[in-house]
Amino acid sequence: MKKLKVLSLIFACCFLLVGCGDNQVLSCTINQEQNGLNMDQTVDVTFSGNQVTNVKMTVDSEATDDTIKNNWDAFAKMLDEQYPDSNKNGIKVTKENSKDDFTYKISIDVDVKKASDDDLADYNLSGLADAEGTYDSVKKQAEKSGFTCK
Repeated sequence: MKKLKVLSLIFACCFLLVGCGDNQVLSCTINQEQNGLNMDQTVDVTFSGNQVTNVKMTVDSEATDDTIKNNWDAFAKMLDEQYPDSNKNGIKVTKENSKDDFTYKISIDVDVKKASDDDLADYNLSGLADAEGTYDSVKKQAEKSGFTCK
């Protein structure tokens, strides 16, 4: 369960390196199975020039272990608290919790130009508004971290 917070930190590190040409989108995915969870993660980063303008992260989790399934309510509550609903300018958080098939989906969509640094920090995305780099360097770094990018 701590892994999801660590994964958010990994996403934040990836985003700190981002940037590229006008209105390009870098889409990276990874699948991991750890601690009784199968997680599909997708990160879409939109660039304008050498600045990140939008970041959308989605983590689809499915319990594969009976321990998590038997404690699903506590697991879902922990994720709800870790990723609170947002009424903050520039940040949209959506969550889908299905107790029937033990899946939990979190999406965080950030309009970097509208979101404040303090609000970004709440989601472990500090420094995102100042992120610079190139499309190719971000892709290379993400792929070194195990992501598949296009």
